[in-house]
Amino acid sequence: MSVGSVSALWRYPVKSVLGEQVRSASLTSVGIELDRAFAIIDVESGKVASAKRPQLWRKMLELSVAEGSGDTIAIRFPDGETIGVAEAGIDEKLSAFLGRAVRMSTQAAPTDSLDRAIPEEVLERGEGGEAGSTHLVLAQASPDGGFFDYAPYHVILRSSLDHVRDAIGDDSILVERYRANIVIDIPGLEPFAENGWAGIELKIGPNAVLSFIGATPRCSVPMLAHGELPQAPGALTKLVELNRIELPEFGPGLYPCLGAFAVLKTPGVASVDARVELVS
Repeated sequence: MSVGSVSALWRYPVKSVLGEQVRSASLTSVGIELDRAFAIIDVESGKVASAKRPQLWRKMLELSVAEGSGDTIAIRFPDGETIGVAEAGIDEKLSAFLGRAVRMSTQAAPTDSLDRAIPEEVLERGEGGEAGSTHLVLAQASPDGGFFDYAPYHVILRSSLDHVRDAIGDDSILVERYRANIVIDIPGLEPFAENGWAGIELKIGPNAVLSFIGATPRCSVPMLAHGELPQAPGALTKLVELNRIELPEFGPGLYPCLGAFAVLKTPGVASVDARVELVS
C-alpha cells in the first residue's frame, strides 16, 4: 500500500493563463472547481488560443488570475490592471495585449481544438520561430467536456518534480511550469512512477477518488517564461533525456512524460496535507 499526502493544489481557470494555488478545492467530473472553465478563442481560426503554439501565444503566460477573485474570475495584466472575464471590454483588452483578435469563451464545445507546436522544432527554432504544429481536439478523455488538453485531472509526484529540478540544477523548475492540478508526496516511490499508474485509483481524504488513465506527455510550454519565471529549456530537454515512453493512445513514437492523467470516480474535497492512497 502506498500512502502519502497532498503537497499542493492548483487550478488554472483560464486556459494558458497563469494559475493560482489553493488550500482546498472541490473535485468534480469537470476537474477541480473552476479549473479550465474559460478559454480565449482566436477569432480568425476559431481555435482555442494556447501557449502550446508559442510563436503566436507565449504572451498569454504573462497574464495571471487576479488574487482574491474567488468564484468571479478576473485576469491580471503585467501592469497590474485587472478585468473580469465577463466584463464588457475583456475581448478588446485581450486582443490589444496579444496582438490578435480574440474573444473570451465561457462554455466549452465538443469541437474545441488548438494547435500544438512540435516540441522538437520549438527547441530547434526558438519559441518565436515558425515551428510546425499538430491539431489537438480538446477534452477527449474528459467525459463532461471542459477546456482540458485531454483529461480533467493532472497529478504529479513530488519526487518526480524534484528529480527533474535537481537533474537540471534549476530552482525555477516548479509545478507551475507543468500546470498540474495535484502534487502528491508518497515516500518510497521512485521518480516517474506515474508512468505505470494506468488503472490505479487515488483516494484523497475521506471521500474523493480519482482513476488514472495514463501518463502525461509534455509539450513546449514548460520551457517558456511563466510570469517572473525565466525560460527553462531543460524543463523539456531533461524529460526527453530521462523519461521518454510509448503512449499508443497519442500515436507512435516515444513521448517525454511527467505526471499522469486521471478522471473522477467519486467526488469530494481535496485539501493540502490530506491523506492520499494509491489503490490497485
